[in-house]
Amino acid sequence: MLTAGIIAEFNPFHNGHKYLVDRTRKNGATHIAAVMSGAAVQRGECAVADKYFRAQTAVKNGVDLVIELPCPFSCSSGEIFALSAVRLLASLGRGVVNRLSFGSEIQDIELLKRAADASAELKDSEEVRKNLSIGKSYPLAVYEVACIKYGAETGEALANPNSILAVEYIKALRKLAPDIQPSPVPRKAVGHHDGGTVGNFASASAVRDMLRKGENTCSFIPGGCVPEKTFFMENMQKEMLFRLSCADKRSLLELPDVSGEIADRIISVMKKMPLSAGEFFSACKSRNITMARLRRIALYLVLGVKKSDLLQVPYIRILAFNSRGKEILVGCKSALLPVDTSLKRLEQTSDYAARVSQLEQNAVRLQYFCGDRTDAYVSDYQRKISVSE
Repeated sequence: MLTAGIIAEFNPFHNGHKYLVDRTRKNGATHIAAVMSGAAVQRGECAVADKYFRAQTAVKNGVDLVIELPCPFSCSSGEIFALSAVRLLASLGRGVVNRLSFGSEIQDIELLKRAADASAELKDSEEVRKNLSIGKSYPLAVYEVACIKYGAETGEALANPNSILAVEYIKALRKLAPDIQPSPVPRKAVGHHDGGTVGNFASASAVRDMLRKGENTCSFIPGGCVPEKTFFMENMQKEMLFRLSCADKRSLLELPDVSGEIADRIISVMKKMPLSAGEFFSACKSRNITMARLRRIALYLVLGVKKSDLLQVPYIRILAFNSRGKEILVGCKSALLPVDTSLKRLEQTSDYAARVSQLEQNAVRLQYFCGDRTDAYVSDYQRKISVSE
């Protein structure tokens, strides 16, 4: 039994994800466990499709076990996202997961490891701080210093969005699960954030844009897996702008990723009462404040996430599994965290577990309001997980 882990948002599940799952199986995995973002995702938005539908779709297409990465970890920076997801896989128990399979344009594992070394060494370095002080973004600051100290090849690995998460996964594995081996799979046709399509492959961003426009996505999503219900943050942009307009500096500084400079900038922009979220983000963005960071900050504010909430993920919540997934769970007798399908039981394991559950429920409610609301709201406590043969 060789179990591979996959970390993903499946936002939504598309042919590229199917390719990753199939290649993971082809590379020797007899069982596949996926850690999947809940209702909120890393780009600072609600997921485009319901998490139960995404989990069920993943199992339908080759994944055996789906574990939820809850808010606030699912909508945090790449480092926290990767560290929290790897912690969930490692916490299933020593030896349960043997390999971490992930898409990467860089297949040279030694280069990825060197990039991970460089990333760790540069995190609080004087050279990077100097670049930040003159207004450069953190990714650009790291890239420039890495090119000088470690060479252009390593620098490029730390600048490419399609390899940055791979580097974070390797760093997390070293810290939490050195016995789990990293296993890069070549990305098929298009990159993670690319907007185009090639053949039957499209990036998640491109697929979301097609769903937003009501276009046919059947060529890019496995059969029967196109979400009927979709959710988009622009449907709640007035409410988000209202929350931003009411926020003072003290409340903004309680949010993750917010510095005094960013808090002042948000307050200054909101005094002009931007007409749309896009206008707000464009006005706030600068050389050292990325759009993704701003979207996450706005989402933190709406959901009530504070810096103090970003501790260690407290439980392992199962969203879907099949017979092979059940075999993985049978092997979790030495799990380091509570494992359950019941959110009610999990949130009773600690005060912090209850807090994380509350934040995930906030994200679920936000997602509901980002849809058409033609159906009645159903809470996580009332939903049934997917169990397949």
